[in-house]
This record gives sequence, structure tokens and C-alpha cells, in this order.
Amino acid sequence: MNVHGDLVLKARVRLLSHNERVLHGEEGLWVYRTLFAVTPHVYAYKLALVLREAAEGPRVAHLPGAREALLAEARAAAARIPAYAPDHQRAMWEYSVADLRLTEQQVGRTAR
Repeated sequence: MNVHGDLVLKARVRLLSHNERVLHGEEGLWVYRTLFAVTPHVYAYKLALVLREAAEGPRVAHLPGAREALLAEARAAAARIPAYAPDHQRAMWEYSVADLRLTEQQVGRTAR
């Protein structure tokens, strides 16, 4: 994917001005998607994390297709987490699957 240099610079500046370890929400999605396109091994974990959070969020709670699309993108990002990454990053997807099953059960209960 070819990403415009100005967008990459804007994403990096936004990330540098953020005081927490992970930038969450819509802004985090934009920043990590942009930076993942140019350096996937660096941003794979954080992109997968914010995608999973988005899939669990209220905006897609009643949109199974959108939730599945976010999860598919999260799986693809998680697959790019390098082998030399810390254990918690490499095991991220296994923990996420358990969390997502719980979320699916909760959504199923509220939809009834």
C-alpha cells in the first residue's frame, strides 16, 4: 500500500504528541492503519489491539458484518507481529479470541 508521506508525518506527529502507550478510538485506528502501511512489524500489535477494541465497541455491537470486518483486519495485523516481539504481543490474538467469545455472548444476551 502506498501511503502519502504527509499522512505518515501527520500520523507520527500525532502519535508523538500522545502521552499514553496506545492511542485508542477512531484516531488510534487512523494513526495505526497509516503507520502499519509503511512499517507493519512495528505497528502490528497496536493496530490489532485498537481494531479488536473497535470490534468490541458499541458502534458495531449490532452490525455483525462490520464487526467481522474489523476482526478480519485485526487477525491480518496480528499475523504480522514479528517472532522477536515480546510474549504478550505474540500471544495477543489468543487472548483476544477468548475476550471476543465473551463479548459475543454478552451481545447475544442483550439482543434477545
